[in-house]
Amino acid sequence: MKYLPSCILFILFVSFATGNSIIKLTSANFDTITHLENPTSDWFIVFHATDCKYYRALEPKLSLLAATLPETLQIGSVDGIMSPDLKKRFDVRRTPTLFFFHKGRMYPYKGEQTVEYMNEYAQGLFLEIDAANPNFKRFFPIPPSERANLTKAVENRKTSAGENSESITVVHDSMKSEL
Repeated sequence: MKYLPSCILFILFVSFATGNSIIKLTSANFDTITHLENPTSDWFIVFHATDCKYYRALEPKLSLLAATLPETLQIGSVDGIMSPDLKKRFDVRRTPTLFFFHKGRMYPYKGEQTVEYMNEYAQGLFLEIDAANPNFKRFFPIPPSERANLTKAVENRKTSAGENSESITVVHDSMKSEL
């Protein structure tokens, strides 16, 4: 009986140790880790400043949430000071800012900052909130990564180069016929 409290603490420690934790996201690893354009899991991502007192108050709640959530939901954090490009990409103007990502959609999180409510939100409440008012959607498309923007720019350049070469050929052919 005297070992019961120790056993309970050990079980709690093991359950929290095996759960998810907050994943530190940076400009270098964000797209590789999250796969937001082709998601395999949902994400709660908080943008923050390291010295923000509101984030410091929220962080333990996010850690507890991460430890209790299923593997299909991840918690990430982005330090906006260290990754200003991500802050700009997601149009973050103040910190902390939370987003919930689900199947290629970005939902700005405006709910209670409690473990219970965030868990309920992630388990499907966000869909109920969205369906409650069909005239106003609460989600946005995920902003493309810098790599996706570069790929699109290269494709556009190839397309426009192809169009220009055709028009040059047409002009050249018409000039030949006039001579």
